[in-house]
Amino acid sequence: MDLTSFSRDDWIDHSVHGSVFYDGMKFNALVIPSSIEALKTFDVREDDIWINTYSKSGTHWATEIVHLILNNGNPDTIDRTTTQGNIEMIYFEKDSYDEGKTRHLPFYKIIERATSPRIIPTHLPVKYLPPGIDKKKAKVLYVARNPKDVITSLDRFVGNTEMGDFIRWQSALKEFMDGTRNYGSWFDHVKTSWNLRHQENRFFIKYEDMKKSPRDAIESIAKFLERPLSEDTVEKIVKHSSFNEMKKTYNKVEEEGKVELVKAMGTYSYMNKGVIASWKTRFTVSENEEFDRVYKEKMSDTDLQFDFE
Repeated sequence: MDLTSFSRDDWIDHSVHGSVFYDGMKFNALVIPSSIEALKTFDVREDDIWINTYSKSGTHWATEIVHLILNNGNPDTIDRTTTQGNIEMIYFEKDSYDEGKTRHLPFYKIIERATSPRIIPTHLPVKYLPPGIDKKKAKVLYVARNPKDVITSLDRFVGNTEMGDFIRWQSALKEFMDGTRNYGSWFDHVKTSWNLRHQENRFFIKYEDMKKSPRDAIESIAKFLERPLSEDTVEKIVKHSSFNEMKKTYNKVEEEGKVELVKAMGTYSYMNKGVIASWKTRFTVSENEEFDRVYKEKMSDTDLQFDFE
């Protein structure tokens, strides 16, 4: 499908209702299969820092922490060129929407010509990441979040549509448990990276641990990135990566460049509450029992454990 021929309104409709498939896996309509294919030969650099997550698992938070680490805690010197989107997605030219058009290009092409060090976010499963990551020993920070909060946050993020709330939630929950939502199975996604956590160029951290002790998380990530920090710098990063500060930052990002993208995805905020156990406001008793059954079955072959509250 030639998306470049879409009008603005056609694109918004396509993004809300459309899906694309690659290698039998479903992705949202912002993902370009040809971009995933292009990553097989993507030129990875030794100083690249990849932020790998399943959707709604702390991507923006981890990215902001890494930005702040590289900028000694100063948010005003951050260059967000490579973190305006995920490498597998489309990059939009905001001004084109004022003309009723959709000028865009694969985001990996922007990342290709960005200066080093590049911070590169992606939701792709490990098997679709460039082989050059391990050949060049580029660093990969993987953030995992408990699945109940993931699906609750996902539902909230794409939930501002006309589809009935109950029907949408039931469908989303079933797809999540079946592993047929965008980006495939959460269970496979996290377990694969968990099994790779001992590789020297990979670091696995849980969202819940980051919430419980932001300072420890920041210091651990900085150590992994081989970026020593002073006490004063750590304090600055703790402050500027707090939820309230980041909410201000990403609200500004939305206002400046992502209005139509936000509309297309059916919501009006990239960040909501960022709390642990938000699932308790969404799951019924029977839904929770069924989810626990599926979780126990699918996680029976791993020692990876999560805090759900």
